[in-house]
Amino acid sequence: MTTPSAVPARLRVRLLCAGIAALLCACGPGGPKRETDDGKDGDSGPSTGISVLAGDAATGGTVDRKGTAARFNTPRGLAVDTNGNVYVADEGNAAIRKIAPDGTVSTFAGVAGSSGTADGKGNRARFTQPTAVTIDGSGDLYVLDGTTIRKITSDGTVTTVTRLSFGNFGIDPQNMPAGIAADNNGNLYVTSGVDTRRIPVANPNRATTLETGAVAPIYGTSQLVPRGVVVDPDGTVYVADLFRTLSRATSGATALTTFVGARNQAGNADGNASTARFQQLIALAIDKDGNLYGADAINNTVRKITTPDGIVATPAGTAASTTLRTGKLPGSFAQLRGIAVDGSGNLYASSGNAVVKIVLAQ
Repeated sequence: MTTPSAVPARLRVRLLCAGIAALLCACGPGGPKRETDDGKDGDSGPSTGISVLAGDAATGGTVDRKGTAARFNTPRGLAVDTNGNVYVADEGNAAIRKIAPDGTVSTFAGVAGSSGTADGKGNRARFTQPTAVTIDGSGDLYVLDGTTIRKITSDGTVTTVTRLSFGNFGIDPQNMPAGIAADNNGNLYVTSGVDTRRIPVANPNRATTLETGAVAPIYGTSQLVPRGVVVDPDGTVYVADLFRTLSRATSGATALTTFVGARNQAGNADGNASTARFQQLIALAIDKDGNLYGADAINNTVRKITTPDGIVATPAGTAASTTLRTGKLPGSFAQLRGIAVDGSGNLYASSGNAVVKIVLAQ
């Protein structure tokens, strides 16, 4: 027989179950969701927006781990292979790091914190100042290491391609080489504070100078001033030139021509090819549709430049902000130093001491 006190208890249980069922129906399977995904620990991050792939923007180090547990020390140039692995010129650690698509970081070549000029495989190699990295159609990496170009094959074997003439760069860090790109014809393009060169890998001594002069200092005379460079599948090279505009040269050309911007007129304006302005495009990337993306220093934003019309927009970053803010676009970045794009059109940027993933609306 049911006692009077048992009835309310059963009703309470039924009401509780009904409440839980209603909550699950309202929120879907798995219960309540986060409003936005913060992209921690190398996960996929938000459907569009900024997430941390690996590292911590505010904290440097030398840790090979996954996602936000990993550490870099002044990461600069980036390159992405066909499998979605991101290679990082980790300047402060004098090493080349590799980030798997799930955010797991390993040291691909060199030894963190141990600099030198030794060729060899994996941790037997040594680098002095890796600032930029590019990948060619065969999957080989080329690293700009101080005034030396190094090659790294898919198994991590490092060799020296050439040592660039130091006399052309002087002793001022702002003049040093800090941008590199590869075309499909066996050429490398290298930018410095005084020139842009096309260098045949098979015969590095027969380089062609596409521009020469002196870049206006931005960070001060004691700082490296990188200039972005990238090549499209047809062999047209795009260069953040010595006059703070975006220039280009078709395959085999011997000089650059202005594409977007006005000579020596820096700024932060979106618009068409004649009205748009940049501060300093320290790194460039190109997607499968031919769109260019630039890491614009001082503005600290990601700029998008369409081809062939040269329309400029700012899809990510907040001008003058230097704090990494992940989540919905536009967000903001710690100091931008490099940019790359994968086969799906996702962007990757070195921001402070982290590497972030940027997913734009399609």
